[in-house]
Amino acid sequence: MYLFRLVTLAALSGALTVPLAAQGIPRNAARSTVNVAPRFMVANPFAFAPADSAPAVAIGTGLREEMKGVVGRDFQVVEQQQMNDALTQYGYPKDAILSPALAATLAKNIQARYIVTSTLAKAQGKGYTVTARIHGVNDDAGNVVAVAQQPGENPQAFGKRAAEALEPMVETADEAKACIDQRTTKPDKAAEAAQKAIKAVPNHGLAHYCLALLAQDKKAARGAVVKELQASAKGDPLSLPVWTALATQYQQANDTANTLLAFKQMLRVAPTNQKLREELFKYFLQSGHPETALEVADEGLKLDPYNADLYDLKSNACLFLSNFKCAVDALETMSATDSTKADTLFFTKISAAAAEGEQPDTARLLKWSQIGVRKYPDNATLLGYLNKAYGMTGQVDSVVAVTSRIIAKDTTAIVPALEAAQALINAPPAAGATAATTDTTNRGGAPRDTTGAAAASPSRAKEALPFLEYAMKYGDPQAKENAAALLYTAGAKLLQSQPQDLAGAAELLRLAVQNANPAGKVGPASNYLLGLATLFQVPQLDPQAEKQKSCDIAKQMETLLSESETALTAGRAANQEAVDKNLGIIKQYKPRVASMKKAYCK
Repeated sequence: MYLFRLVTLAALSGALTVPLAAQGIPRNAARSTVNVAPRFMVANPFAFAPADSAPAVAIGTGLREEMKGVVGRDFQVVEQQQMNDALTQYGYPKDAILSPALAATLAKNIQARYIVTSTLAKAQGKGYTVTARIHGVNDDAGNVVAVAQQPGENPQAFGKRAAEALEPMVETADEAKACIDQRTTKPDKAAEAAQKAIKAVPNHGLAHYCLALLAQDKKAARGAVVKELQASAKGDPLSLPVWTALATQYQQANDTANTLLAFKQMLRVAPTNQKLREELFKYFLQSGHPETALEVADEGLKLDPYNADLYDLKSNACLFLSNFKCAVDALETMSATDSTKADTLFFTKISAAAAEGEQPDTARLLKWSQIGVRKYPDNATLLGYLNKAYGMTGQVDSVVAVTSRIIAKDTTAIVPALEAAQALINAPPAAGATAATTDTTNRGGAPRDTTGAAAASPSRAKEALPFLEYAMKYGDPQAKENAAALLYTAGAKLLQSQPQDLAGAAELLRLAVQNANPAGKVGPASNYLLGLATLFQVPQLDPQAEKQKSCDIAKQMETLLSESETALTAGRAANQEAVDKNLGIIKQYKPRVASMKKAYCK
């Protein structure tokens, strides 16, 4: 699928018509002096570095004042006060520095026909360079000039020279527009109009673009279309529609080298267009050039190190290349360059990047997820990353607290619930607790803990139960199997702790058996441990029953033996030799329990 129809430029939402006051026209203006000429808007140059804002406004003032002489009576240049009225109407401060896309939207809202947008860059140790673009507010192409500041030149004089450089494009704007307007109804007249504009401005962006469209309408050879589009791109290298059309032609001709060049320029023009980035990144990968997007970002940042949009592009390129440290670095620099970029998407991206890779950056994951949650306390995604950071850094209590916040509002948060349970189960023993050192498999008891985690204290293991119950209640079969596996691990740890918590282990293992897939591995293993947990309680109860001559304790022993026999039989696949040994013990115990019942239950 070609990209000709995929690209859309960013625009502000809102009506295109606004009150006269918002357009900068006083309500009590004298009717006899109203200038009815089409409006021509000159935006202040856009600068990423805060220190460049004041020079940008001064350059914009000089450019705007000189443009009045350039356009003459053909157009009405929007005065700075009128622009400020419109800016405040839309919630911007006076003399706001708008991106070219937002400036173009403002121009539409104040019903301007043409607009000059520009960007201000400053090379290290050198003066400013203004890249100015003139185009109709509804046109797909225009013209671009780049003007460098001369040594000792003040900002307003610099702006004046930029306006003078645009004069030929202003004078030919109507001819190029006439080509577009007459393209379908009078193609011959349209071509004549375009040629007039090209005679004055050889690489006129809009005129050549119109000729390319006319060539396509006539189904001309691809070479003729490409020639006009290439000329248009020279005149307006910032036109996304032109580069999209050119890339489409290259793709259709299977010209990979030129397609890559066109796509690189499209990224330069629209570095934050996510849909465009996704499409182009796919192509870079398929064509064996995954590093191309990163090259575009780095090239641009050498020229403009304060360009936050390019840092955003770089972060995406780094993620695409699975270079997660690079992505985090780029995002941190972007935030330091322009703090307004630190929105929910920013915190999500930087947290995701820090959490990925063979060695996640736990320090920066914790830092940025904490900042993100402070700013957006109810964002479930950021809470999840904060939870992950706490888990990676061993802050179990914090994991429990954050997970409780998550599951209180969300019945789909199965993964955080299971992770919190795992953190509790694998937590080190509480102060004063002593881990068991006896390997109970040597006496037919509980198997070795193969998780590699330190034995948990009984209180920590039992704290996992609410999270596991949540997962078993709301989760799918796989979630239930995972919960059963954690219950098995928790039960094993209680069997191995000192002192043993046999009743607590049996409680957890019963839940594991209930939720595990009988045909899987967890079911038989859980049954095997449940058989041990119940059987091992019988010798502990025996002296109590005998001393107290208790019928109730004797019945309890009988129930435990029965449960143990059933569980061991179901868990034979886990350890056949140990099961047979313990079934023999049960067989030997049954007569004693029966005699106790006969003696005590009268």
